[in-house]
Amino acid sequence: MILRVFRARVIAGEEPRLAQFVRDDAMAQALRTRGLLSFQPSVRETRAGSELVIVSTWTGFDDLASASRNLDDPLAPNLGPMLAEGQAEHYELVIGEARAMPLRKAKLRLTRIPIRANAESAYYETVRSWAEHLLDETGLVAFTLGRRVVGRQDEIVAVQVWEDEAALREAAGPEIDRPMGRLELERFWAAEPVIEHFDALTAVEPRPDAPAIVIFDDSRRYVHATPAAAKLTGRPLARLLTMRVDDLVPAAERDTLPDLYERFVAEGSMAGPFAIMRPDGSEFDVQYSAKANAPWPGSHASVFAEADETSSAEEPEDLDLDRALVDAGLVARYTPG
Repeated sequence: MILRVFRARVIAGEEPRLAQFVRDDAMAQALRTRGLLSFQPSVRETRAGSELVIVSTWTGFDDLASASRNLDDPLAPNLGPMLAEGQAEHYELVIGEARAMPLRKAKLRLTRIPIRANAESAYYETVRSWAEHLLDETGLVAFTLGRRVVGRQDEIVAVQVWEDEAALREAAGPEIDRPMGRLELERFWAAEPVIEHFDALTAVEPRPDAPAIVIFDDSRRYVHATPAAAKLTGRPLARLLTMRVDDLVPAAERDTLPDLYERFVAEGSMAGPFAIMRPDGSEFDVQYSAKANAPWPGSHASVFAEADETSSAEEPEDLDLDRALVDAGLVARYTPG
């Protein structure tokens, strides 16, 4: 798997058009790009103007190559005229399965670290253990780490996506410009890490009080979840966004899920009871309402609530998916079914 870090200077005056592209086109394009697992466009202001960075992960180099005219292409035809001096770096993906997407106002933290020669294996073993704890941090959306060989040593790039700057500052403490995990990992560094912070561009205007909503793709991988959904499932956002619908279903019911999913897509919507498995293996029931190919083709949305909080006689107001999507900022206006 491939981690790609694309950088470019935004041509002066093109910032509004770039934001419009992310808002109107980016999600639909990402969902139909073969092999694209996640992508997060972000910007920061420098003395030379606005700089864009797009971090993306791919199933393999063949899919990446088929999506671009050249290795330094922004991978979106409409982006080219807005950018200058584009250049991409490609890494072997070591850690990172989260489906980070431009669906929340997030803070992106990019850390570049050269690793001492002959220390690579021990470093990756240690960082995997450290990353397990990081994934439980409140407010973390995604953590990704890639490696490439520069000269005779490994260079890693670590990408963290946080819900907002407040969440990042709470996790990082007073040393926001110093690497996290320093005590565990510093002995492996060949030089001081370089850290950059970017403001994530978003395709929606999310509301923190949105109900429990998840969005999954055609492979049943979660691409978005509201904080309420993470709380209800018992998983932090970063963990939930590494999972598939199948992972929350009790083991005894997983064999029936593919047929249920095919029927759901064919019919276009589905509602009713559903069993979810907690991290400790126990189960609880929810009521859900789901719609296929919403809010975008290739994505499927579901709103749910604990079964004892809903009435089985009729669909309660908090399971009105169209209204819930508006509340979450995922669609612009309410269209009653």
